[in-house]
Amino acid sequence: MRATAFAAMAVLFLAGPALAEGPIATANGAGPAAPQPTEAAPSLPTAQGAPAEDQPVAMGPCGPERVKPDGRLETKPHGEVEAGVGTGGYRHIAGAICQPLGQNGAVAAGVSDTQANTTYRRR
Repeated sequence: MRATAFAAMAVLFLAGPALAEGPIATANGAGPAAPQPTEAAPSLPTAQGAPAEDQPVAMGPCGPERVKPDGRLETKPHGEVEAGVGTGGYRHIAGAICQPLGQNGAVAAGVSDTQANTTYRRR
């Protein structure tokens, strides 16, 4: 056992960094130039409900929140849903929600269910 561990350590120690001779030229640079775009790329679509560029965002009890014109945070619930599938017996489902209460509090709830039956199959 000790001899195997010693041999493994010796191999790892001797492997070290690769001894390279430097960069290798593969082309003389006289080939065709890469095509240049003739016009600007179109902007990406924004997600529905994304804050406008001029609307401020502040950190609330459940994450980033829009700031209303009166200076208060918007208090819409936030949540997430997860799913999982597997071949031969893995299943996963989860959900969570966070509801801001006022400007500084929050209520959060989450549920999850996981099953793994990879060894034994029901008959």
